[in-house]
Amino acid sequence: MIISCEKCNKNFEISDNLIPDEGRLLECGSCSYQWHFIPKDRIKLVNEVKNEDSSINVDSSTNVKKISKKQKTKKKINNKNIDFSSTHSSTTKNNSVGFLSYLLVIIISFIALIILIDTFKTSIKSFVPGIDFYLSSLYESLRDIILFLKDLIK
Repeated sequence: MIISCEKCNKNFEISDNLIPDEGRLLECGSCSYQWHFIPKDRIKLVNEVKNEDSSINVDSSTNVKKISKKQKTKKKINNKNIDFSSTHSSTTKNNSVGFLSYLLVIIISFIALIILIDTFKTSIKSFVPGIDFYLSSLYESLRDIILFLKDLIK
């Protein structure tokens, strides 16, 4: 569904399931204006329930309830406030993690493990007698890999 800000008329796209039948407090990401939005097809249901406070006014032409500041604070606690970011055509975000992200985490973890082993190699010598040889071989291999990558880039 496409929602436009009352104040600056900026359009935002939001999924229908994020707005309940009674509406929701929205905040514009551009001008930070807050308003209570009720979809057109659901406004009749809300009007039937009718408000218990006289400070709420329903404007059916814009499908927006205007709420006093006290009720805005109450609504913020009850409903999570939706903040629209600078993107206005689509607010769906891709939460998938790519292969390169996993590879980066593995490389950083491997480097951290090497630093940790090198830091405590005197204590580890009692468990792994040839730790100095293994570390020096690892360092030489890493130097060779770095030289290979440098030659590959040239």
